[in-house]
Amino acid sequence: MRVVVFADIHANLTAFEAVLADIEKRYTADAFISLGDFIDYGMRSNEIIERMKRIKTPLLANLKGNHEKALIDGELSRFSSDRGRVMSTYTRNHLSQASIDYINDVMEGPQKEIVIDGYKVLLLHGDIDDPYWGKLTPARTQDEAYAEYDYVLSGHTHQPFKIETFFKADNPVMRNLKRTTFINPGSVGQPRNLNPCAQYVYLDFATGETHFNSVPYNYEEEQRLFPEEIDKFYSERLKYGV
Repeated sequence: MRVVVFADIHANLTAFEAVLADIEKRYTADAFISLGDFIDYGMRSNEIIERMKRIKTPLLANLKGNHEKALIDGELSRFSSDRGRVMSTYTRNHLSQASIDYINDVMEGPQKEIVIDGYKVLLLHGDIDDPYWGKLTPARTQDEAYAEYDYVLSGHTHQPFKIETFFKADNPVMRNLKRTTFINPGSVGQPRNLNPCAQYVYLDFATGETHFNSVPYNYEEEQRLFPEEIDKFYSERLKYGV
């Protein structure tokens, strides 16, 4: 199965449209996997959700992220700054009822296990200990809690990576090793790896072939939508990928 994996669109419609156009031009995907955080930080949360509704490619997973959770339950204490709480409140006040219904009724929880081409796959927004807010960084890919999975796909950090970890296993044929492949596709709408391009991953489970893609888009189109009441940090960071 050939799958496109994306995460952290963050209400950036221009970036998301650029990614969809790039996928159509370059790949034939059997399915999409979305790892959460459609909304917030950007100005077009409603438009992102409406765009998702029109996608014809099957969604193997459509996870909620911490921003969907914060918006629905109103718990803002885990944001690291006041500007983040102000931004979440702004998004909540401008979200349509149709978007709220989509988050509640269509999107799934922050963690899901699936089997693809015989591989056991763990999908996460965060990490296995805290699927909404935890950060599965490269330093944490040695955690034995992930050893039972063949693939672990996660988002939330906005920084792409692929790491293969070899855990000990009772399997002499495989030299007593068990491989778990960790993949973070980066962020579509708010990258934080010093690359402002919209980022996603193409993954062929049959061969293991993995493409990390960075798609240029007109970030200024999104910047113009921010009102004065929102901290300029959120619009300015789009230029630098920080």
